[in-house]
Amino acid sequence: MNDQYLDFTFLPNTEILVAKVPDEVFEDLETAAFAGIETKKALDDPQYASIREEYVMPIPMAFQVWLAHVIDHHYELHKERYGIVGVEIDDLKIGQMWVNVMKQNDQHYPHMHEYSFYSFASYIRVEDNDAPFYFIKDNHGTRIEINKESQQHILIFPSQMIHTVYPKETMGERISVSGNVLIDLNRE
Repeated sequence: MNDQYLDFTFLPNTEILVAKVPDEVFEDLETAAFAGIETKKALDDPQYASIREEYVMPIPMAFQVWLAHVIDHHYELHKERYGIVGVEIDDLKIGQMWVNVMKQNDQHYPHMHEYSFYSFASYIRVEDNDAPFYFIKDNHGTRIEINKESQQHILIFPSQMIHTVYPKETMGERISVSGNVLIDLNRE
Protein backbone atom coordinates (compact mmCIF):
# COMPACT_ATOMS: atom_id res chain seq x y z
CA MET A 1 0.00 0.00 0.00
CA ASN A 2 1.18 3.53 -0.79
CA ASP A 3 2.84 5.39 2.13
CA GLN A 4 0.56 8.41 1.65
CA TYR A 5 -2.23 6.39 3.31
CA LEU A 6 -0.12 5.17 6.24
CA ASP A 7 1.67 8.28 7.53
CA PHE A 8 -0.93 9.26 10.13
CA THR A 9 -1.05 9.75 13.88
CA PHE A 10 -3.97 9.33 16.24
CA LEU A 11 -3.90 11.93 19.00
CA PRO A 12 -3.26 10.11 22.30
CA ASN A 13 -6.35 8.45 23.79
CA THR A 14 -8.64 9.71 20.99
CA GLU A 15 -10.25 8.69 17.71
CA ILE A 16 -8.86 11.84 16.06
CA LEU A 17 -6.47 11.18 13.20
CA VAL A 18 -3.99 13.88 12.13
CA ALA A 19 -1.79 13.96 9.02
CA LYS A 20 -0.30 16.05 6.29
CA VAL A 21 -2.23 16.02 3.00
CA PRO A 22 0.10 15.02 0.11
CA ASP A 23 1.23 17.98 -2.00
CA GLU A 24 -0.60 17.07 -5.23
CA VAL A 25 -3.84 16.31 -3.34
CA PHE A 26 -3.51 19.54 -1.33
CA GLU A 27 -3.13 21.61 -4.51
CA ASP A 28 -6.50 20.30 -5.77
CA LEU A 29 -8.06 20.88 -2.34
CA GLU A 30 -6.76 24.45 -2.19
CA THR A 31 -8.05 25.21 -5.71
CA ALA A 32 -11.52 23.86 -4.81
CA ALA A 33 -11.55 25.87 -1.55
CA PHE A 34 -10.83 29.14 -3.35
CA ALA A 35 -13.48 28.27 -5.98
CA GLY A 36 -16.00 27.95 -3.12
CA ILE A 37 -14.95 31.30 -1.69
CA GLU A 38 -15.29 32.91 -5.12
CA THR A 39 -18.81 31.59 -5.80
CA LYS A 40 -19.99 32.38 -2.22
CA LYS A 41 -22.82 29.81 -2.25
CA ALA A 42 -23.91 29.78 1.41
CA LEU A 43 -23.77 26.47 3.27
CA ASP A 44 -26.98 27.24 5.20
CA ASP A 45 -25.70 25.55 8.33
CA PRO A 46 -27.79 26.08 11.48
CA GLN A 47 -26.99 29.53 12.82
CA TYR A 48 -26.16 28.15 16.28
CA ALA A 49 -23.18 26.26 14.84
CA SER A 50 -22.15 28.33 11.85
CA ILE A 51 -19.55 31.01 11.34
CA ARG A 52 -20.24 34.02 9.16
CA GLU A 53 -18.52 32.77 6.02
CA GLU A 54 -19.13 29.12 5.15
CA TYR A 55 -19.51 28.25 1.50
CA VAL A 56 -20.32 25.08 -0.41
CA MET A 57 -17.33 24.00 -2.48
CA PRO A 58 -16.66 21.44 -5.20
CA ILE A 59 -15.37 18.06 -4.06
CA PRO A 60 -11.94 17.43 -5.59
CA MET A 61 -11.77 13.85 -6.85
CA ALA A 62 -8.10 13.30 -5.89
CA PHE A 63 -8.88 14.37 -2.31
CA GLN A 64 -11.98 12.14 -2.13
CA VAL A 65 -10.02 9.08 -3.30
CA TRP A 66 -7.11 9.79 -0.94
CA LEU A 67 -9.46 10.39 2.02
CA ALA A 68 -11.41 7.16 1.35
CA HIS A 69 -8.19 5.15 1.40
CA VAL A 70 -7.02 6.79 4.61
CA ILE A 71 -10.36 6.18 6.34
CA ASP A 72 -10.63 2.60 5.11
CA HIS A 73 -7.14 1.85 6.39
CA HIS A 74 -7.48 3.50 9.82
CA TYR A 75 -11.15 3.31 10.89
CA GLU A 76 -13.66 0.54 11.59
CA LEU A 77 -17.09 2.23 11.87
CA HIS A 78 -18.01 1.37 8.27
CA LYS A 79 -16.89 -2.26 8.51
CA GLU A 80 -18.41 -5.62 9.41
CA ARG A 81 -17.19 -5.36 13.00
CA TYR A 82 -19.85 -2.66 13.50
CA GLY A 83 -22.55 -4.48 11.54
CA ILE A 84 -21.97 -2.84 8.15
CA VAL A 85 -21.59 -5.46 5.44
CA GLY A 86 -20.64 -5.14 1.78
CA VAL A 87 -19.00 -1.71 1.85
CA GLU A 88 -16.18 -1.29 -0.64
CA ILE A 89 -13.63 1.50 -0.50
CA ASP A 90 -15.29 3.19 -3.50
CA ASP A 91 -18.52 3.43 -1.46
CA LEU A 92 -16.95 5.93 0.96
CA LYS A 93 -17.95 9.31 -0.49
CA ILE A 94 -17.81 12.88 0.66
CA GLY A 95 -21.48 13.84 0.94
CA GLN A 96 -20.85 17.57 1.18
CA MET A 97 -17.83 19.78 1.54
CA TRP A 98 -17.52 23.43 2.52
CA VAL A 99 -14.90 26.10 2.99
CA ASN A 100 -14.76 28.14 6.21
CA VAL A 101 -13.34 31.66 6.34
CA MET A 102 -12.77 32.69 9.96
CA LYS A 103 -12.03 36.28 10.92
CA GLN A 104 -11.35 37.85 14.28
CA ASN A 105 -14.07 37.00 16.87
CA ASP A 106 -15.60 34.26 14.71
CA GLN A 107 -16.20 30.91 16.37
CA HIS A 108 -17.88 27.59 15.70
CA TYR A 109 -20.22 26.57 18.49
CA PRO A 110 -20.32 22.98 19.84
CA HIS A 111 -22.01 20.62 17.41
CA MET A 112 -21.70 17.21 15.76
CA HIS A 113 -22.39 16.05 12.23
CA GLU A 114 -25.40 13.79 11.81
CA TYR A 115 -26.13 11.43 8.92
CA SER A 116 -22.50 10.57 8.20
CA PHE A 117 -19.79 8.23 9.49
CA TYR A 118 -16.71 10.45 9.46
CA SER A 119 -15.98 14.17 9.31
CA PHE A 120 -12.84 16.16 8.67
CA ALA A 121 -11.25 19.60 8.82
CA SER A 122 -8.23 20.50 6.71
CA TYR A 123 -6.28 23.73 6.94
CA ILE A 124 -5.59 25.82 3.84
CA ARG A 125 -4.35 29.10 5.41
CA VAL A 126 -3.64 29.56 9.12
CA GLU A 127 -1.64 31.81 11.43
CA ASP A 128 0.25 31.17 14.61
CA ASN A 129 -1.93 31.15 17.73
CA ASP A 130 -5.05 30.64 15.62
CA ALA A 131 -8.39 29.59 17.14
CA PRO A 132 -8.04 26.12 18.72
CA PHE A 133 -10.23 23.15 17.75
CA TYR A 134 -11.81 21.31 20.68
CA PHE A 135 -13.41 17.83 20.82
CA ILE A 136 -15.66 16.48 23.57
CA LYS A 137 -16.29 12.76 24.11
CA ASP A 138 -17.40 10.90 27.22
CA ASN A 139 -17.08 14.10 29.28
CA HIS A 140 -13.43 14.45 28.28
CA GLY A 141 -12.05 17.20 26.09
CA THR A 142 -9.20 17.30 23.61
CA ARG A 143 -7.86 20.72 22.67
CA ILE A 144 -5.93 20.96 19.41
CA GLU A 145 -3.78 24.03 18.90
CA ILE A 146 -3.90 25.42 15.37
CA ASN A 147 -0.86 27.29 14.05
CA LYS A 148 1.30 27.73 10.93
CA GLU A 149 2.33 24.06 11.09
CA SER A 150 -1.36 23.07 10.79
CA GLN A 151 -1.47 24.28 7.19
CA GLN A 152 -1.82 21.37 4.73
CA HIS A 153 -2.87 19.07 7.59
CA ILE A 154 -6.16 17.29 8.21
CA LEU A 155 -8.11 16.17 11.27
CA ILE A 156 -10.37 13.13 10.65
CA PHE A 157 -12.83 11.99 13.31
CA PRO A 158 -16.09 10.05 13.80
CA SER A 159 -18.96 12.40 12.92
CA GLN A 160 -20.75 11.93 16.24
CA MET A 161 -17.92 13.56 18.20
CA ILE A 162 -18.99 16.93 19.56
CA HIS A 163 -16.55 19.61 18.47
CA THR A 164 -16.14 23.37 18.47
CA VAL A 165 -13.71 26.04 17.37
CA TYR A 166 -12.84 28.63 19.99
CA PRO A 167 -13.19 32.33 19.12
CA LYS A 168 -10.50 33.55 16.75
CA GLU A 169 -8.47 36.22 18.50
CA THR A 170 -5.93 37.04 15.78
CA MET A 171 -6.52 39.61 13.02
CA GLY A 172 -5.88 37.59 9.85
CA GLU A 173 -8.13 35.09 8.07
CA ARG A 174 -8.12 31.36 8.67
CA ILE A 175 -9.26 29.27 5.72
CA SER A 176 -10.16 25.65 6.29
CA VAL A 177 -12.30 23.06 4.55
CA SER A 178 -14.64 20.61 6.22
CA GLY A 179 -16.90 17.83 5.13
CA ASN A 180 -18.69 14.59 5.89
CA VAL A 181 -18.02 11.09 4.61
CA LEU A 182 -20.92 8.70 4.13
CA ILE A 183 -21.52 5.32 2.58
CA ASP A 184 -22.98 5.55 -0.91
CA LEU A 185 -24.28 2.15 -2.06
CA ASN A 186 -25.78 3.48 -5.29
CA ARG A 187 -23.25 1.65 -7.45
CA GLU A 188 -23.43 2.33 -11.14
